[in-house]
Amino acid sequence: MRSNRVMTAALFTIAGTGIAHLILSERRHRDWTVLESARIHQRLLATQVERPGLREIWGSLTPLDPRERRLHVHRNAWVAAWEALHRVGTLSADGVHDAAGALFATPEGREWWIRVRERRAHAASDGCGRRFHRLLEAAYQAETGAVLPQPGSGTAG
Repeated sequence: MRSNRVMTAALFTIAGTGIAHLILSERRHRDWTVLESARIHQRLLATQVERPGLREIWGSLTPLDPRERRLHVHRNAWVAAWEALHRVGTLSADGVHDAAGALFATPEGREWWIRVRERRAHAASDGCGRRFHRLLEAAYQAETGAVLPQPGSGTAG
């Protein structure tokens, strides 16, 4: 009878260890996928900045002068990197707030956010993306004292 209990406990321990290993492996794979996707995105953005002929794919940026267009792409690259780092846990909410605060400390950074925030809000497809967007909104509000309308409300910023 006692050996059955010991055997059952050992089997549960082995099964629990196996399940924990699978969960941790899945998380590591997901984090790697997020970081690899961010790396690919960063390379594409860098190529666009380096090769002006590739810029034509973003028609929404056409009205911007070349300097502002480069800065727009560069700001977007930074924010995309922060989001990936935040998603995998290497950039804390406070770190996001501080980085975004530095971005929004300049008039150009604030104008950029007003220009992209609605698209970025709609692109936030899961809870982590929406939390990240709220962190940026909070940093904008902390830096400017302004509360922007909810994305999709139809009210201009």
